[in-house]
Amino acid sequence: DLDADGDGFANLVELGSGASMASADSVPLTLACTPEQAAKSATARWNTCGYDPEFAFRKIHLDFCGRSPKREDMEALKLLRGNETAWRSRLGQALNQCLASSYWIGTEGVVWNLANAKIRPAHTVKSGKNPGPVPLGDYDDDYNLFVWANSGDRDVRDLLLAQYFVKRVSDNPVKLEKISEEELAKRDRGTKQPVPPEKRAGMITTRWFAAVHTMFTAIPRTTAAQAYRAYLGFDIAKMQGLQPVPHEPTDYDAKGVGAPQCAACHSTLDPMAYAFTRYNGIGGGYTYDENRLEAYTKVDGPRVKDAPKTAVILGQEANDLVEMAKIAASSDAFARKVVFDYWKLLIGRDPTIQDQAEYNRLWQDLKSPGGHNYRVERMLHAIVFTNAFGRP
Repeated sequence: DLDADGDGFANLVELGSGASMASADSVPLTLACTPEQAAKSATARWNTCGYDPEFAFRKIHLDFCGRSPKREDMEALKLLRGNETAWRSRLGQALNQCLASSYWIGTEGVVWNLANAKIRPAHTVKSGKNPGPVPLGDYDDDYNLFVWANSGDRDVRDLLLAQYFVKRVSDNPVKLEKISEEELAKRDRGTKQPVPPEKRAGMITTRWFAAVHTMFTAIPRTTAAQAYRAYLGFDIAKMQGLQPVPHEPTDYDAKGVGAPQCAACHSTLDPMAYAFTRYNGIGGGYTYDENRLEAYTKVDGPRVKDAPKTAVILGQEANDLVEMAKIAASSDAFARKVVFDYWKLLIGRDPTIQDQAEYNRLWQDLKSPGGHNYRVERMLHAIVFTNAFGRP
């Protein structure tokens, strides 16, 4: 974060833009046009010096609907080019139509596939419809909850806060609805969600998440690491998001994580993993059990049962996993990660130095009650009017 050459740009910014940190004459460049270039570009086929409504209109249809706009719609839009209020309204209408499409929120649609890196599906251990040879859990519940929280006028924080599950009633038109606890209780053994509602924390307490990450582990470090990576954007394996907690790791399960070469990461990871220690994986029926660690003393030593369920994440203490999830869902990191996923999907690249003002405004507005109030579709209406999206 320092400014080695005193040119007003932080070292990290200069590294990201390709400028030199050692020369005040080398500074990040921004995309800019002279007044003459801007005037000429405004009357060209594509306005490469600014936001181009026709380019954005085509991109909205391709990205959100999976098809090009109709010729008559394009011609109608061209007639509105001098009326900003009118063409912005037309782009917003087109986006609303696409946001309800099967291409966007249907089974294996765009939003569905956006969840792949978070859910990490594996057909071999899938239960439910189209089960694999070793059916341990059904990830369809996870995908449906992800699409639900990322669509409609719904709070995306439910990715980490939901104490309910969602089913897909139909795909054309797309219809999702919450599942009653009575209906959940009637499910067969392979698709049950045994964690009681008050102990649920959205996507990170589902049967599938526990099956593929916690498995048989006493201190579920892999589970915590995936939650941190998938929903806050910090990959501990890459030394990201490290916020060491004093006197940690304690190494309750005698895995050697206190060694100097390990402690740098585990002093952040283990205090988060403690929150998952009462949630069973494969070996315990995927449910919540206050006394879960008693069963691990023969394998991991007598101290393992002393591991707490209290946690620390982003420098804040939490009494349990539900409280830890609330802290995570309200963090800047969560909002940045939500926006980053859509930015990368729609813009096709990481935000650059030229994009920082627009990118920061998006995630800050996502958090703001007076802005998007954690509604993804409101954020998407903002992202399609950024220069990053609409400038050819």
